[in-house]
Order: sequence, then C-alpha cells, then structure tokens
Amino acid sequence: MKQLTIEELDQQLQDYVRSAQHEQIMITQNGKPIAVLLGLENFDPEQGHLQLSAEFWQMIVDRRQRPTLPLSEVEAQLED
Repeated sequence: MKQLTIEELDQQLQDYVRSAQHEQIMITQNGKPIAVLLGLENFDPEQGHLQLSAEFWQMIVDRRQRPTLPLSEVEAQLED
C-alpha cells in the first residue's frame, strides 16, 4: 500500500486518483493515518456494501464464536 501525506495528495490529486485504481493509498496527516484512497475501476458494489455493513461484521463475529467441526467429521457426514 502506497502512503502519502495529505499535503502531497492536495498537490497531485489527479495523479493519485489514477494510481488508486491499481493500489490502495493510505493518506496521513502529522504522521498518522487518516484515510485510504481506493479506486473504483474494478470495484464490486456488493463487496463494498458488505465491508461497510455493521450487521455483516456482527454476523462474522457471531459465527466465529460457534464451535467448529474437524474436516474428517464433515467428510464422514457427507459420505452418509
């Protein structure tokens, strides 16, 4: 991930927007990350919706807390 300051972004915005189509760019201010510039050229709207969905991430947290089965047990169940 490329990193630049907010001042650098301000000076060459068009260049960095073009560059963001191929890589994420972290923007910093006073040495601290404040934003990520992400191009939308190859963006999947559904993926973007899920990334921003609190409900989706809560579902992931809930599912990760459930017990899991070893692969051998799943395979045995599928053979029945």
